[in-house]
Amino acid sequence: MSQTLDHIKQEIKTLRPAERFDLWRNLAQEFEPPAVGSDDAASVEAEWDTEIDARVKEIEEGRVELVSADEAIARVRSKLAARRADLTSAV
Repeated sequence: MSQTLDHIKQEIKTLRPAERFDLWRNLAQEFEPPAVGSDDAASVEAEWDTEIDARVKEIEEGRVELVSADEAIARVRSKLAARRADLTSAV
């Protein structure tokens, strides 16, 4: 890794969370995927419809565990904290 990239990473760590988000959003806009054509959009929409139907069926048949939004958020936060701990210990 170049010294420039190391320096940028260190500078990013000094930013406030809102500044980091703003930087991330700006970078994400730089690398947006190409626009999807209408035929592609219809295909994607159809695939989503199929996925949604499959998930609803799993719920109706009791094959998945439903959790509250609070529980889902708690699980995600726990996993993120574990990843951060792993990243910190790797440095």
